[in-house]
Amino acid sequence: MREHLRRELARRPTPGPAHRIPIRLSDDEYTRAHAAARTASQNLETWIHERITDALEQPE
Repeated sequence: MREHLRRELARRPTPGPAHRIPIRLSDDEYTRAHAAARTASQNLETWIHERITDALEQPE
């Protein structure tokens, strides 16, 4: 079974982020974002990703 799964995964790589964009936050921004992510029960990277994708869906 393991060998079968290895072969299948080798043929079809799992999807992942297409691009990574480094975001630099000030100490205050990091503290506030981290607190907001914790309040939302999310890790910081997931919380930031959701905020960015939400902003992209807003009409201009």
